[in-house]
Amino acid sequence: MESSKTRTQTTGNLYLTTIQTSRDVSLYFHIPFCSKKCPYCHFFVLPNEERFKKPFLPALLKEWGMRRPQLQGKRIVSIYFGGGTPTKLSPMEYAVLLETVRSSEVEIASDCEITLEANPEDVSLPLMREFHALGINRVSLGVQSLLDEDLVVLGRTHSASRSVAAIREVHAAGISNISIDLMFELPRQSLSNWEKCLKALSDLPVTHLSLYNLTFEPQTVFFKKREQLLPQLPPEEDRLQMLQMAVQSLETIGLARYEISAFARTGAQSRHNTGYWTGRPFLGFGPSAFSYWDGARFSNAAHFNKYLTALGEGRLPVDFTEKLAFPSDLQELLAVRLRLVEGVDLQQFAAVYGPMPASFEASLEGLMEKGWAQRVGTVVKLTAVGQLFYDSVASEII
Repeated sequence: MESSKTRTQTTGNLYLTTIQTSRDVSLYFHIPFCSKKCPYCHFFVLPNEERFKKPFLPALLKEWGMRRPQLQGKRIVSIYFGGGTPTKLSPMEYAVLLETVRSSEVEIASDCEITLEANPEDVSLPLMREFHALGINRVSLGVQSLLDEDLVVLGRTHSASRSVAAIREVHAAGISNISIDLMFELPRQSLSNWEKCLKALSDLPVTHLSLYNLTFEPQTVFFKKREQLLPQLPPEEDRLQMLQMAVQSLETIGLARYEISAFARTGAQSRHNTGYWTGRPFLGFGPSAFSYWDGARFSNAAHFNKYLTALGEGRLPVDFTEKLAFPSDLQELLAVRLRLVEGVDLQQFAAVYGPMPASFEASLEGLMEKGWAQRVGTVVKLTAVGQLFYDSVASEII
């Protein structure tokens, strides 16, 4: 008999019930092409050139064919095209890819969430209509800011007005589930500018928002310039106030916080990302793509030639595999799940994954003593302060 997990969440005006079965899985496709790599980006990308693009789709389809047997008996509930810049592939190429998936004798949920990432400068009404006709029902736009001065700092090639136009074009194309990314804690960013950015959202048809603070990741231009940029960041007290302003402002316009960095209208929580936070298995396709399957995580080679060579030789292009032993596996899963505002029902968690080690009770007591977590019955959730110090919370649990 098929086991199931049911989650119920109440957060302000947000009420969410999600049923996740043991058969449910997700797919991620990494489309690595970019016209220009942003100075803060640490993802694997390739120049948007034909010499890279020509062999890409055949390789992706071959990888799909090799992975397809793993999906027998499973149900695909979300498909995510990330990047890079996924719109650098044409609707015709997506038509081939999606038709291959749909005709592969694998079960796809009737309400499968299919997300396409896009940059505002690449969006047009005709293009979005083509993607909508293919079954894309969610678009995630890399807006980053709705102020031109911030976009210049971030090295983005679009303007704030282009972002606004892109959001409206996606909506006009019939795709009503629209997510945007916003960044804060930027060099030379002031509280007043951040307030202007948040206010610019008020009349836009956005259903989901991912909020990120700027981080200096290794192998990025910003990391190399960090000594110059760090003194330009807002002071610590302003950074905290920026986050508080965002939470209040977004909830005022109906975007309720359901995860540390994610806000959504009722029913528009990201099904794909929620799978990451709740341990749903997923398969990743394309160079550098990660997967989580049968309790193990693994990733493809973050090198295009190595990726192509492996597939050409009939081998999966995996170059990293890790499977945590008990109790580390449960501790990590629990720590990740605590990112959700609703918290974790420990009784349900134990029923699905087995009991937590005795040491967890000591960790939980320590978190509650610091005011970082609270326990109501069998449910543990982070407090507002605990959400601010999530990295420290996770390290104590893991």
